[in-house]
Amino acid sequence: MNLTPNEVLIISLVALIALGPKQLPEVARKAAKGLAQLRKMSAQLKSEVNTAVDEVVEQSHVEELRRQTSASPQQPDDDNRS
Repeated sequence: MNLTPNEVLIISLVALIALGPKQLPEVARKAAKGLAQLRKMSAQLKSEVNTAVDEVVEQSHVEELRRQTSASPQQPDDDNRS
């Protein structure tokens, strides 16, 4: 989320008017903690999804190799020739 300095100023003024100077610091702290927690949870979820996708891709590669191996005819060994 990219805010311009003017947008930050307007949001700050509205918050100051709505909450008052006494409540504003506490609300800002709680909001910052909430955002930090949300970012942490988002990063964890992203990591878990990436891990799951990697596992599925790896499993599909293994299955494809098995199909190719079972579908290809067996080559005779050189040692068994007379």
